[in-house]
Amino acid sequence: MYAIIFIVFGLILGSFLSVCIYRIPASREDLANDPFLDEVKGKSPEKDPNHKHSYEIISGINSPKRSLCPTCYEQLYWWHNIPVVSWILLKGKCGFCFTPISARYPLVELLTAVFCVFSFSHFGFTPTGVVVFGFCCSLIVLTFIDIDYYILPNVITFPGIAVGFILAYLNQIWNLFEAPVVADMSQFVWGVTVGGGFLWVFAQLYILIRRKEGLGLGDVKLLAMVGAIFGPNAAFYTMFLGSVFGSIFGLLILSASKRGFSKPFPFGPYLALGAVLYIFWGDQIIEWWLGVLLHSGLIYGA
Repeated sequence: MYAIIFIVFGLILGSFLSVCIYRIPASREDLANDPFLDEVKGKSPEKDPNHKHSYEIISGINSPKRSLCPTCYEQLYWWHNIPVVSWILLKGKCGFCFTPISARYPLVELLTAVFCVFSFSHFGFTPTGVVVFGFCCSLIVLTFIDIDYYILPNVITFPGIAVGFILAYLNQIWNLFEAPVVADMSQFVWGVTVGGGFLWVFAQLYILIRRKEGLGLGDVKLLAMVGAIFGPNAAFYTMFLGSVFGSIFGLLILSASKRGFSKPFPFGPYLALGAVLYIFWGDQIIEWWLGVLLHSGLIYGA
């Protein structure tokens, strides 16, 4: 029974996350007029006349209040917005202009439902479960925005760091949250330092050596958010796992393309994957990693 409630709630919230994924960047005039994005996405005012003017119609997440088609901007009826079901009934097309609607919308809704069930089944219907699920929702939004626009918006990462501060303060006084949520203010400080500080230094060294930017500050702020909410261990293993998966995927792209990377490589999705793996299986990952180091002779057991 509870699983059904969590699935329905996750689907509904996932529909809202899709709105955030679309509207947060669409409401920014600087992105609508960015020649870099036009180049990497192959867009131009002639090929896509609507994409230059989305910021004139969408001023924020809640404006306009009703959902609209991203192509014709017609406001949708309520039955166009039933999570997953509407996309199936409309055969993946807008009910007005019949333009194909990306399968990403039901994917985001289903992904949110999965995280909802998994968060509360893993941590229980507890304050810790609520924090973990809320964090996973923010990762979903950040991941798809980074894929589309190569940015990780401050409107999500900065409040996330502030939330980490509040959680650390509350946990230090009343011990409201269990692991992996940050335990106290010292863990918060070390988490932000390890997450944001280390990656920032790495980014600056990359610029110094290669004379070009390799990591954006959005990645730095995302990792600082991870450290703020879950502590320094989470920041370290998120960076480690994100680097592993990012390297694997990057090598696959290089092997499949003779010209190498033809577009920028968003690192945020791999940091998000690393964070999720640590949050749910952190103890097992640490145990496995220590076993690797022990068997390699890099560390010695008692």
